[in-house]
Amino acid sequence: MWLVVHVPKTAGTSFRHALEQFFGPDNVILDYGRNAAATTEIVRNHLYKPAQAKPLNELVQELSGRSKKVLIGHFPVSKYVDFFEPKNIISFVRDPLIRTCSEYMHRRRNASFEGSFCDFISASNMINIQSRFLQGIPVESVVGLTEQYCESLMYINEAFQLELRVMKRNVGKKGGGQKFAENLSNHELEFFRELNEKDLKLYLCATQRFNALKRPKSKGNQLMNWWKDR
Repeated sequence: MWLVVHVPKTAGTSFRHALEQFFGPDNVILDYGRNAAATTEIVRNHLYKPAQAKPLNELVQELSGRSKKVLIGHFPVSKYVDFFEPKNIISFVRDPLIRTCSEYMHRRRNASFEGSFCDFISASNMINIQSRFLQGIPVESVVGLTEQYCESLMYINEAFQLELRVMKRNVGKKGGGQKFAENLSNHELEFFRELNEKDLKLYLCATQRFNALKRPKSKGNQLMNWWKDR
């Protein structure tokens, strides 16, 4: 099985639909939390119904026994990392400022947040989101870049011998996050940098790692071996 950590607003919904198209919806199990309608019933029954709650390992064992292919959702990697092969863990990261602007605009559109941008980024659950989701992710894991989504998908296909297609879902207005960021004041930009130093460092590291990964021309298992060596 593959474990996919879906950091909000990093193309995770598009990737999930690509997985469902390739493996079939029944083989892609969703854990988007207790109150999310998208959460698959088997996860809800195992983890989020107090009278029936069971240990995580029993859920993973049952999914594996049923030959499910993917577990994906909005959860920190630490929740499931002990039950998956490190090389079978996948996630995407995105420029922290653009990601945050995109989520802010999304929440303003659906009326789940009405405050200013500074109010939004000051909330404790909005600070260093990507670092908190990916804290403890094994070095062998696959971390793609939202800005290079097609290239990331190509390497995932090549490394795992899959044929996932580019499918864009839950995409806001083109360039919306970027355009919003371009109109932020110096005060707002500096305030964001001060709050999200960990995410900025994470994104820099992930970008350098991904750009290094793009160099070889090898195929199939040779690519995976090259990846693991580094």
